[in-house]
Amino acid sequence: MTRDDIDLIPEMVKSGKKNWEQVTKELVVFIIRNKPMFGLQKYDEDFISDFIIQFLVRGPESLSDYEDKKGNFSSYLFCIIRNIFTGLHKKAAIKSRIEYHNVNESIANYENKVEAYQNINYKDFERPKVPYSCKPISIEAFQIACKTDSYHIKRIINSDETTFEKEIKARLKGYSPKMIQNILMVLTLKSSYYITDNQVEMICKFLNINISLMHEIIQEMKTQIFSRIQNKEKIEIRRNRAYYNHKTTRDMIAWDKLDFSKTEYEKLKLNRKYEKCTRNWKTLNHQLEEGKILIRPTTKQIAHVLGLSSRQVIYYQSIARKLGINICKV
Repeated sequence: MTRDDIDLIPEMVKSGKKNWEQVTKELVVFIIRNKPMFGLQKYDEDFISDFIIQFLVRGPESLSDYEDKKGNFSSYLFCIIRNIFTGLHKKAAIKSRIEYHNVNESIANYENKVEAYQNINYKDFERPKVPYSCKPISIEAFQIACKTDSYHIKRIINSDETTFEKEIKARLKGYSPKMIQNILMVLTLKSSYYITDNQVEMICKFLNINISLMHEIIQEMKTQIFSRIQNKEKIEIRRNRAYYNHKTTRDMIAWDKLDFSKTEYEKLKLNRKYEKCTRNWKTLNHQLEEGKILIRPTTKQIAHVLGLSSRQVIYYQSIARKLGINICKV
């Protein structure tokens, strides 16, 4: 194939001798053999490989949109190649900026990561954990399993055993075993998305409840709030994107201080963009940190599982809030 043959391709496709998929593959071979003609000689092998993939994917559809009234096919082909080049350059630039900011964030958070690794309990890695599959569980069976002997709760609450948080036991001492059980069960199910395996184990030992049943009912609660989990993940993605834009715009402002070619209007526009990105990031981050966007089952769902009324669930929550009991301290 020569350059003159390229302009004859549309007629060959119209006559049915070739289709656009075949043309795309032939053009790739021609482009690779004539790199200087298309400006590919200055790029490395990785860039050329990405270009070939993009051309093979986008080629048939893009080439089929050619209209002979608007110019030569060779000119149209050059425009397609130039567009692919531009897209690959943008993709590489974005990737480079993301890597740059990731490195900066890693350096800034280095001390926190070192502290986190120092606090790892490596003995937990040696302990095998039972994988809990999501099985449908009877609500009635779970309610029967939750009927703990009152003597067991009294003995635990009045003992000096360290398997449960002493502060929480001290605050619950003045309440009846049934009240203690309902408060802890409501808090456990309310925190089903955030609660850890160790916390579940402690609560089950305290209330003398089958651990497998508790895990299964928690998994069931998580399934019911799946849409809320997705909503929070979307907000986290928005927060991360806003933070990236905040950092990128800040770097652009720092660079403009050394570049005197920008006009005052351009600098003012960039400053306004920076303020907007920073405001969006702080707003979304505040919502996530302060618990405005929490993944929790509804009061009605918890009431159904425990066999209580919605008003009772709200009452037990208000008692726990008044006592300052936090399930994370278990």
